[in-house]
Amino acid sequence: MSAGTDALKHIVVLMMENRSFDHMLGFAKSPAWPINGLTGSENNADSAGGVAQVSNDATYAGDLTPDPGHSGFDSLTQLYGNPNTPVTQNPTMSGFVQSYEGKNVQPQDAHRIMKCFSAQNLPVLTGLAQQFCVCDNWFSSLPGPTFPNRAFMHAATSMGRVDMGIDWSNLSPTIYERLKEHGLDSVIYYHDSTMASTFSGLAGDPGYFGSFDNDFLPACADNDLPPYSFLEPRFANSAGGNGQLAYSASDQHPDHNVREGEALIQTVFKAIWGNLKLRNSTLLVIVYDEHGGTYDHAAPPTTVSPDRKDWTNDPNSADRDPSFDFTRLGVRVPAILISPYIPPRIDHTLYDHASAIATAFKLLLPNVPNINLTQRDKNANTFEGNLSLAQPRTDNIDLGPVIQSQPPTAAELAQPINDHLKALVQQAAMLEQKLPADQRSGIDPSTVQTESQAAAYLSAVDARIHP
Repeated sequence: MSAGTDALKHIVVLMMENRSFDHMLGFAKSPAWPINGLTGSENNADSAGGVAQVSNDATYAGDLTPDPGHSGFDSLTQLYGNPNTPVTQNPTMSGFVQSYEGKNVQPQDAHRIMKCFSAQNLPVLTGLAQQFCVCDNWFSSLPGPTFPNRAFMHAATSMGRVDMGIDWSNLSPTIYERLKEHGLDSVIYYHDSTMASTFSGLAGDPGYFGSFDNDFLPACADNDLPPYSFLEPRFANSAGGNGQLAYSASDQHPDHNVREGEALIQTVFKAIWGNLKLRNSTLLVIVYDEHGGTYDHAAPPTTVSPDRKDWTNDPNSADRDPSFDFTRLGVRVPAILISPYIPPRIDHTLYDHASAIATAFKLLLPNVPNINLTQRDKNANTFEGNLSLAQPRTDNIDLGPVIQSQPPTAAELAQPINDHLKALVQQAAMLEQKLPADQRSGIDPSTVQTESQAAAYLSAVDARIHP
């Protein structure tokens, strides 16, 4: 153990949406900061024989409409060029442009998928990565979309699923239940929605859920965080009304404004860092659920199947992908570890989302044997070794000026909902149907077509599910 792990009382995980490591941080590579990033020569071919090269001119919004594909089929296309390639073969990372063409995008326009951010356009994410610990070998847990990858962060498995189906009631046990078995509290702090509302093991217990603004931020100010916190960003642009303010989506899901996510990350960091007692007892993990179809050059390695089961014979096989055996990780994502006991460093260790669970168990329940949830977190590398300083840092952390969140524009509010937000609306509708008729919102979910309508519906249902 170290001084940092001895002092640790809180682990906070903020999981953002759908951006790859190279897309966000690849061009920050330099001789002074030799991450496994981009050289500038990386490229993919389009279907017309053209070559699309990586560039550092990604913009906060506007590049990625339509939303790039990130289903299992899309992800395997991006990894191999041909989605039918056996996952036992080493990925070539050659199919990103042609995969984007599959969204009815012309070959030349599909070159946009190779756009990545310059370091100066992401001062918060890049600043934290350079001033603390960046993990440049952290991969999403499977080549696929949001829900199954977030399931791995909650339970170290997706129960054989690679789909965006809305019912995750059988995802159990999760880290929250396991911590509770040993007397430790945990809370999922969210803005407008969380897939964890469907987990049978958490449903009906309001202690597992909290509001980001009304609960998490005050808990930081009062040094009253639970041992384990999971933070969800805002998934929909909201017009406000009825006494509510207008808010922009902060999840960074394409094509939401990436700068709003920068503002959220900065808010979370400052909330923890601004309370000295909390700062010195907290490990903050910032990570993304999956790559969202954006480019990365690092080939995902093989891994252990979490459940050691043949899901092809599962009675719920309609939700399974029999062609995928969960022995290949998904595309690499940004991951940053923050603590005053962490010096500026680059960690090249192989991680996936189950590493967060494994590390939490190791730090919060060090004397409990065989506490793992699945084979994935049992075999995952842990990252507590990065808390290596004997004394907490007191230096100034410079992230540039405070980024003020801006209300969404009329165009952003009128934007059609993406597939992820569509699934969250369907999830809310499923939960609402479990309420007595006189306690429902009265909104027909089939009429929800725009960002503002989705935000209003999610808010209305959440007020009834988690009053």
